[in-house]
Amino acid sequence: MGKETEIKKEQWVMKLTSVQYDGDEKEETFLNTEISYYIDESGERVIAYEESETTGMEGSYMQLRISPDDVISIIRTGNYQTDLVVQAGKKHFCHYETPFGDFVVGVSARFVKNTLTDEGGMLWLRYTVDGNTTLLSDNEIMIEVQKIMI
Repeated sequence: MGKETEIKKEQWVMKLTSVQYDGDEKEETFLNTEISYYIDESGERVIAYEESETTGMEGSYMQLRISPDDVISIIRTGNYQTDLVVQAGKKHFCHYETPFGDFVVGVSARFVKNTLTDEGGMLWLRYTVDGNTTLLSDNEIMIEVQKIMI
């Protein structure tokens, strides 16, 4: 990993709401966790955290990398490797690893809304994942990044 420049020395917390849509049904999950939050040497804003039992991915490490032009990379390392790219108006073919095997999936964003600054903010994504042109999931992720008040 390259040299990382911390935005601030404060501690950060993320409140994440994930929604999966299945027709008229929806399933919501919530996660509140401490994170690393910084801008790396390439100018990407990074949200990083360790997965836990809560997410079912204990032993994995997550990074959301937000480029200055709002291309979002969702990278999971550890027990299962995932590298998804979410960009409004473009479809990306991405690697997704599960206990059942590895897949190449298509990721298409309905929208990306980013208000993250050096002080925190929000990241809101709505995207679909397909396999061989068959819809696998319709997802919405809302992330709020805040400093921890001590």
